[in-house]
Amino acid sequence: MNESQLHEQITEVSKTIFSFCLTKTSNRQDAEDLSQDIILELFRSVKNIRDDKAFYGFMWAVAENVYKQWYKKKLKSKTCELTDDIANTLVDFEPDNNSDIYLLRRELSLLSEKYRKATILYYIDGNSCHQIADKLNLSESMVKYLLFKSRKILKEGMNMERKLGELSYNPKNLIPLYNGSGPNRFWEFMNHKMRQNIVNACYNDSLTAQQISLETGIPLPYIDDELKALVDKAIIIKDGTHYKANIIVITTECTEEIRRNVEIYHRKIAEIISEFLDKHLDDFKAIGFVGNDFSDNSLRWQLMTYVLAAITLYNTDVLNTNDASSFPKTAWGDNAYIWLVEKDNSIKDFIFNFSQENSRQGDRIHFFDYLPNPKGDHHDFYGNERYVNILCDVARHNCENFSEYDLEAVADMIKKGYVLKHDESYKVTMPVLTLEQYNKVVKLVSEFINHNLKEAILEMDATATKILSEHTPKHLQSQVAGIASMDKFINAVCIPTKILIERNVLNTNWNSRELPTTFIVLNK
Repeated sequence: MNESQLHEQITEVSKTIFSFCLTKTSNRQDAEDLSQDIILELFRSVKNIRDDKAFYGFMWAVAENVYKQWYKKKLKSKTCELTDDIANTLVDFEPDNNSDIYLLRRELSLLSEKYRKATILYYIDGNSCHQIADKLNLSESMVKYLLFKSRKILKEGMNMERKLGELSYNPKNLIPLYNGSGPNRFWEFMNHKMRQNIVNACYNDSLTAQQISLETGIPLPYIDDELKALVDKAIIIKDGTHYKANIIVITTECTEEIRRNVEIYHRKIAEIISEFLDKHLDDFKAIGFVGNDFSDNSLRWQLMTYVLAAITLYNTDVLNTNDASSFPKTAWGDNAYIWLVEKDNSIKDFIFNFSQENSRQGDRIHFFDYLPNPKGDHHDFYGNERYVNILCDVARHNCENFSEYDLEAVADMIKKGYVLKHDESYKVTMPVLTLEQYNKVVKLVSEFINHNLKEAILEMDATATKILSEHTPKHLQSQVAGIASMDKFINAVCIPTKILIERNVLNTNWNSRELPTTFIVLNK
């Protein structure tokens, strides 16, 4: 391309270059300056083009490179000062990621709470230093210091190139998991995407509040209260100005690695449980509890729930005592393991919920809800002491003193399948065991697990513990063994059960008058 052709080509694209510059700058003057810089660089560099057909690709590469250099130079040479009329400017400006007002607003959102409050009260709300001192319960000299320091922090911040972290555009969806005594208040507290991603942001690295803000893309004014709440509940720890997670987060990568390495145990556990159900179903019936005349399929599921609960809790004695006193103490005062798991396709394998509700007389209702085709749901009784007491009274045939109000509750239970009415009497649709009968079942299941499943469970736990340890920060290593043991719920309980259903060892075509995974243990 000769010089004449070059001038003609650049003249032809000059309007295109100018339009490009207008989109990258905040005013026409800057756009003109940037256009001239790009055109000048084109003249200097065009001799490097070997093929005339490559001109346009070359032109856009030059334009982008010149713009980056221009923008860096602009940041170093100019900042937006805090003035008395800044409040109107902040409100009225048109969004532009390159504008000084945008940068100022960005930095205001990253100021820590005490600096941000003083700055907003003074520059935006128009308060005097004396008024601010009264509102923030500070001395006037401290207010003046905060304002001076804020101006310095804002100016330095505006000259920095900040990058938002991956969580700002790709937040994680985590599932709060809980295993222990007491109500699961952790689930309600952590079933909140902002809190989940704050914990995730400072999981592998100790971060300041500002760094967490940049990583998550959430402005500090929104994060401050969440950080305080998370620290209060010991979900994260504050160390000086930095925060770090205090609970384990199991990522998709960790889950998949564990799954690959313990897959060999899925069918092995299923086969051992299948042999147990075949061999001991008649022994289970012979214990003589109310409901031992249920269909074989329902009784297989009933016996299965004892096995699954024992595997889940690992220590088979827990079935008998329900003692979680060795579990860590939570900030709510309960003994429980708490952790987060990244939601992914493996969540489809989470097919059970289990819970226990106690009546005023010490009776216990055990739930092991099968989620894909539910028949019975612990949420119908969870936290509802009145319903628990009434159902246990029905199990005891102690219905003579029911009020009209109580009978309304019974009618609701009939509708949901927990109670049947026959003539003028009522009976529950689940097995009812005395403590003696319950202890016999526990002994049967405990001996089976200790003799037949213990080795496989120990090996699975050891494998999961090793892998989880490799994915867990050093300061959380003390939690690894406990969480790995609890997290075997899917691999040692859910997946083997799915295999048994596929083989028709267990059937989910429930008997309409029988609850397959719920039972009651009477205290006396």
